[in-house]
Amino acid sequence: MALTNNTDIAIKVELFGIPRLAAGRREIELDLPPEASRLGFAEALAEACPALVGKVIRDDLTGLQDGYVLNRNGLAFLKSEPLNVQDGDSILILSNQAGG
Repeated sequence: MALTNNTDIAIKVELFGIPRLAAGRREIELDLPPEASRLGFAEALAEACPALVGKVIRDDLTGLQDGYVLNRNGLAFLKSEPLNVQDGDSILILSNQAGG
């Protein structure tokens, strides 16, 4: 586990569908700097759960695979850099494809 500094924030990553199956769990706790980018998020998530690499996280750790989106607290889709997460936020990883 990486060392964190006292300015890091704690977030919860909630997994649904394929991400949950790949990880074998519903959620992952991460410590990130407040100005975390998508790259930093992907790298921290890959370190916390390597099983997601190649399935949900790109092999080069630059972000999520096409077909997945991030949502903060079930209220806002995250589309820009930095992610602007706050201590205690929940980040949901969702498929952007609808079933029918």
